[in-house]
Amino acid sequence: MSAGTAAVHLGLLNCGVKPGDEVIVQSFTFCASTHPVTYLGATPVLVDSEPDTWNIDPELLEEAIKDRKAKTGEYPKAIVPVALYGMPYKADRIMEIANKYGIPVVEDAAEGFGSKYKGQTLGTFGKYGVLSFNGNKMITTSGGGALITEDEEHWREIMMYATQ
Repeated sequence: MSAGTAAVHLGLLNCGVKPGDEVIVQSFTFCASTHPVTYLGATPVLVDSEPDTWNIDPELLEEAIKDRKAKTGEYPKAIVPVALYGMPYKADRIMEIANKYGIPVVEDAAEGFGSKYKGQTLGTFGKYGVLSFNGNKMITTSGGGALITEDEEHWREIMMYATQ
């Protein structure tokens, strides 16, 4: 991809995010985690961080999901946890909650390239994982990014957008 931000954008697009939808993103992050949400005409729903990792608080995440369903009648279309400063988010709990409500996860592991949570590499828990190769990242090419998926069909769909 041209950037990690582009990878978040295409991951959300392939999750079906469209105008009027909501996407949960942690509040303590760089704007590149929320801009792709607004590019798609959706609204970011910011969830506060927990003190252990400074990343999205799984308990507040579940509260936010229930709140949005109660207020809008809809679940958010995606969840974007962010590996702030390379620190892993509590991926097992986030995935447990996401799976409980059927919400896809687009992991913004742009700053967490190479970081692991309980032995598993960040960016490999959710439907999509995002890496960045910007000049301030762990491994840099001065720019660019990557979108990770296990599903070849999803990869083909993403590549159709990425090569246009």
